[in-house]
Amino acid sequence: MASETMDADRRRDGVLPLHRLPVDGETLSGAAAVFPVIVLYFLIAILPVSFAVYASLYEIPLLNPNWEFVGLANYVEVLTIDRFWGSLWTGVVYMVGSTLFQLVVGLWLALVLNRITRFQKVLTAVIFTAYLIPTIIVALVSLFMFDQAIGVFHIVGSEWLGLWDPKNYALGSKTWAMPLLVLIGSWKFAVFITIFALAQLRAIPSRFYEAAKVCGANKWQMFRDITLPRIQGVILVAVLLRSIFMFNKFDIIWILTQGGPGFATTTLPILAYREAFVGGSYGLGNAMAVVMFVFLAMGAIAYFKLFNPSEEVETST
Repeated sequence: MASETMDADRRRDGVLPLHRLPVDGETLSGAAAVFPVIVLYFLIAILPVSFAVYASLYEIPLLNPNWEFVGLANYVEVLTIDRFWGSLWTGVVYMVGSTLFQLVVGLWLALVLNRITRFQKVLTAVIFTAYLIPTIIVALVSLFMFDQAIGVFHIVGSEWLGLWDPKNYALGSKTWAMPLLVLIGSWKFAVFITIFALAQLRAIPSRFYEAAKVCGANKWQMFRDITLPRIQGVILVAVLLRSIFMFNKFDIIWILTQGGPGFATTTLPILAYREAFVGGSYGLGNAMAVVMFVFLAMGAIAYFKLFNPSEEVETST
């Protein structure tokens, strides 16, 4: 009776009791848990992208930020300048080279760690530590090791292997700048593939391999028929993520070469930065960023259509 009286008072005051609401408590708690994530995603993703799209429609000289609406003129300029398509191709080369190298090295590390029985946890922790090293540290150490006077990699490459002239700076060579960027970046990021692949490898039941041995299968046959089909899905996801990350890579390229020599290592993120903050065309730089986002979205959609990396592989009998 008392509760009915309280409910009547709340209805009279315009407030419904919780058990009278059109949604249940579980729905409310779920919405409360998801709401902070939505707000955070809006702040770090939706809002910046929306601002970039809005700014791309204006001509904004960086030193005199008077916004003049130009519509799609920035996009027309982006798609008609030669350096944009050249930088797009350079970015694709860097992305493909880095991703393939990381895939081979990362998968090899995962297979080795999965077979090791002694000190497995220690070795795994040591290898995974490479992924925790900040990119700035990797870049600065690389600059030191390729120094023309005392750099050990410079000495090995020039005097021992004869790859470049001892007087020339390897990262300043149009021939070697891109391959060295791929190698330096992949040293750190190959562990990303290892993390994905190793987790899936350890989920494969050992009885599969025992049954294969009984049937007389060799190591290659076991890898082809047991291991590879069960890690294929996670590898495809990891390759997609690494491709996107490497195509968007800015920090290590800028620190090591700043897009040089000339435009030899200028990818689209480097070009957009140059146009916006070096050339002073902030609107044009944002237009490049938006076009790059569209290309990545189209590539990701095509990748999912072709390979379907989200498909899970059943590992139980």
